[in-house]
This record gives sequence, C-alpha cells and structure tokens, in this order.
Amino acid sequence: MAYNVDESYRLRKMAQLASFAESVLDVGCAQYPNVFLKNKTVVGVDLEDGIMPCNYTNFIRGDLRTVVESNRAYQAVVAGEVLEHVKDPIGFLRQCNHVLEPGGSLILSTPNPHCPIESLLTITLSRKFYYTADHVMLFPQRWLIRMLELADFVDVQLYSGGFPIPGIGLLPCPRYLCYQTIAVAKK
Repeated sequence: MAYNVDESYRLRKMAQLASFAESVLDVGCAQYPNVFLKNKTVVGVDLEDGIMPCNYTNFIRGDLRTVVESNRAYQAVVAGEVLEHVKDPIGFLRQCNHVLEPGGSLILSTPNPHCPIESLLTITLSRKFYYTADHVMLFPQRWLIRMLELADFVDVQLYSGGFPIPGIGLLPCPRYLCYQTIAVAKK
C-alpha cells in the first residue's frame, strides 16, 4: 500500500538551499519537479517525460551522462529522492560533481534509514508502508557524508527533509528524526 505525502516542505527547503545559484540542474525531476526553484536557469533531466512547470527553462530526456557529455556546467545540481534508486551511487555523485562549476553545490535528498518510522518497519520487516521495489539501497546520514567525500565533495552539511504525516505532508523535525535527509556539498 502506497501513501502519498505532500512533498512541499522538502522541495521548498531544497529550493532555498539552491537559491544562491543562477543555473540549476534538477536531476530526476519528472515525478516531483520543483516549482519552488526561482533561479534564472532551471534545467530538468530525467529518463522519463514529465510535466515541467513554467519555472523550468529546459528539459533533457536522458540520464546524467547526457549532461556530462554536453560539457555544460551548473552552479547547483539538485537531486531529490534519486540517490537511493541508482546502482552505482558514488559514480552518480561523481557525475554530479563533474557537471558543477567550481565552487558549485550539490543539493540532494534521500530517505533516512534510521528515522523512527523506518526503524519500526525494519523491526517488523513490513513492506506495507513506505516501501518501494525501486529503491536499491538507503544511506545512513554519517555514511552519506563519507560517500560525498569519496566523490570529491567538501563542506558537507545535512538538514532535515521533514517527517511525513499521511494526509498532512512533511512537517519540520530534527535532522536525526527526519524521514528524508537533505545533504548540501560543495565542489
């Protein structure tokens, strides 16, 4: 059984963290394009077509390799709820680093496997709630930092992406309790 939760809190927070940039690449945006990105240039890239909001200036159908091959660089790369879907997460993070301008930032979000909901569902081995066969792996927060360092990122900061309440949405909460971790890392 799938529960849909309003993702506005997480999307707003990620847009706020990317607000310094003139150019943003939003990786894996087809399911949840970020309507809160107000940057001068917002380019979406995804394997699937999606309905892009009017704040996006372009959409690329493809994967991150398509962007790497174009030799275009961005001041910020946003990747919301993508990392847990890729089979080579460090390779993906290195590709994100490659398409960033010097001094640029990666802003990503990914589920926190140590949040209270996930911990309870792991104890019971429940696959009924907050479970998807599309996820390849989850990343504890301190190991997420290490993965970003292995991909040559520095100054990694972690933030809470909120705590989900079905029918209400994501609500602010402390980072260690959050369901979704937001990481910001500099090139």
